[in-house]
Amino acid sequence: MEKLINLCHLDISGTSRLKMSLDTSKLKSLHVLVGAKFLLSGRSGLRIGDLGELRNLYGSLSILELQNVVDRREALKANAREKEHVERLSLEWSKNTAGNSQDERDILDELQPNPNINEITRYRGTKFPNWLANRLLFKLVELWFSNCRDCDSLPALGELPSLKFLTIRGMHRIIEVIEEFYGSSSSKYPFISLEKLEFADMPKLKQWYALGNGELPTLSVPFN
Repeated sequence: MEKLINLCHLDISGTSRLKMSLDTSKLKSLHVLVGAKFLLSGRSGLRIGDLGELRNLYGSLSILELQNVVDRREALKANAREKEHVERLSLEWSKNTAGNSQDERDILDELQPNPNINEITRYRGTKFPNWLANRLLFKLVELWFSNCRDCDSLPALGELPSLKFLTIRGMHRIIEVIEEFYGSSSSKYPFISLEKLEFADMPKLKQWYALGNGELPTLSVPFN
């Protein structure tokens, strides 16, 4: 595909098995790329810095094999905050175990997007960065956490005013859902838009902090 130097528009959305490892720097005429899945393959292949040059990404964007990102300086080169046209962002690691949890958190910290994050899979840190509970994600409607097995706490997701669908699966170190999950004490009405909440494969979860009357006011489907 790198030989198509005059290619202007490429739409691969809906192709669930197609993962891109092409050298996009050779596609000089590419103005619009829709539905990209970038497979990071280390030093000799596609690196996350290659994403920094692609400003016209549209629709959904998946970044796979994030364990190949060395540190936060490399992650910063992706210019994630500048991907203004991306509507759904999925971040995925293929391995659960990390050598340094702080490095993993720093990497995810630098991948802070515009308000378009949708899914985080097999994240290897023990803590999530603060931006996941930032009110700047005011448009966020749906969020998935899958198999983030080393995480021992949940972000303050109650701060997200538009969040309607929340799924948390495979967090094996979560023992309790504490008050911070709802947000800061100044958040008078946490989870004001949440309609569906799913918890699954949480073998150590034993306790849930309840706020009292008015908690989860719009929840229409009982959480699992």
